[in-house]
Amino acid sequence: MFLIRVTFLTGRVYSAVFEDGDSKSEPEWPPHPSRFFSALVSAWGESGAEEGLRPALEWLERQAPPVIHAGDCSPRKLVQAFVPVNDSSLLPEDRARKGRAFPSATLEYPEVHFEWTEAPPAELLPAFRQLLGRTGSLGHSASLVEAEIAESPPAPGRRVWHPFAVHGTRLRVPYEGRLEELITSHGRFQKSGNKVFRPSTGETTLYAEAAQARPEIRRSMFGSMIVLRRDCGPSASLRSSLSITSALRGAMMKLSPQPVPEFLSGHAPGSTPEAPLRSERPHVALVPLAHVGDPRGTGNVMGVAAVLPRTLNREEEKLCWEIFENIEELQMPWGKWCVSLCDAEERRKTLRQEVWAGRGSVWATVTPFVFDRFPRDPYGEEAEQTVRDAFVRVGLPAPAEIDLHYNPWLVGAFKASAYPPAAARQGKPQRYHCHVRARFEECIQGPVLAGAGRYYGYGLFLPVRDNGGRL
Repeated sequence: MFLIRVTFLTGRVYSAVFEDGDSKSEPEWPPHPSRFFSALVSAWGESGAEEGLRPALEWLERQAPPVIHAGDCSPRKLVQAFVPVNDSSLLPEDRARKGRAFPSATLEYPEVHFEWTEAPPAELLPAFRQLLGRTGSLGHSASLVEAEIAESPPAPGRRVWHPFAVHGTRLRVPYEGRLEELITSHGRFQKSGNKVFRPSTGETTLYAEAAQARPEIRRSMFGSMIVLRRDCGPSASLRSSLSITSALRGAMMKLSPQPVPEFLSGHAPGSTPEAPLRSERPHVALVPLAHVGDPRGTGNVMGVAAVLPRTLNREEEKLCWEIFENIEELQMPWGKWCVSLCDAEERRKTLRQEVWAGRGSVWATVTPFVFDRFPRDPYGEEAEQTVRDAFVRVGLPAPAEIDLHYNPWLVGAFKASAYPPAAARQGKPQRYHCHVRARFEECIQGPVLAGAGRYYGYGLFLPVRDNGGRL
């Protein structure tokens, strides 16, 4: 066990819910593990970014989310203050003043404890002590703290929040690669001052008290997403999915180093246009992001995303980000789009990763599932088994129940016949596709892509309620 105690020296916390962006309205409590990790990274960077301390941060980001011991809090009345803006070269007295709110709360107990299951190697403990000793705030700079390795568990009376709950409060958590993301985002923001380079939300998980907690939730081989929004150009529906993902693939291949790496192209080494060799390694998938799943769902595509395999290493992920942040145009046969990287303040749910990376036990297709063989009965047992095998192939458990239909379960999606057929290999018959609803015996986490079309936008799923509708 590894236990860190953070003491709020004034008995109050100043921090805002991350999703509020600039319109801060309520304090964040308990502090999200990702916020604590960012505070450690900030303390490390501001004190010189010593390479000798970096392994401690890299060890911490690889751990499963911690258990949190914290008391309740009482939010204070929100008061607006007018302060000089920071993004100006003028002296503070000459700057324009802008209204700002600083959400805060009084704490029942001034301490919060983060508890990790695994203890770090002994050689990392001195590095952790240095990092914790340099961490002076958690949240706003007014949230003065003292952080240290705790030798004994917290006193009784605190609430104990466990990760991987079925229902509860969604908290941001660190993950492998988060340190490099923060370093890169900080460098780009310092250089340009553009808010698009603020750190992203990152990964999240549901926290709840012990009675509601559950073991770790299963995930597929797909992980983080790079989202591009449509800034201008003709509107298009999900029926244009193939042309949109084809245009995105073309832009990706054009900006990739040559020869194109296997994790981008999906082709094995030695592959040629005349004799293509399919890669057996997971590679980047491209998906359309459309307004579906609520009563006003239109099916209009609002953006596109690259879904990265979880098998990529740090350098491969970095290359993906460099490529997709430089894509500015997508040229389809029916028109051109101007696109840009989504920032952390994107408010439209369709373009937010956490919607597609949600959790649930029932999932339904946004775009049709493509079969790798033509079933004799398109809605029979053979077809259902093909779907089960496809989920297992991407690292998920086999669904307990499968429903197949030509009509979608999500409002805004189109019937299967409205989508162009997926490309077939030379000499092979046209692939069959239909809509799928899958019910699992356990809760799983997205993004979920399955079937023969998973790399080019087909077989994209969303979690749904048992009685229909998006979660």
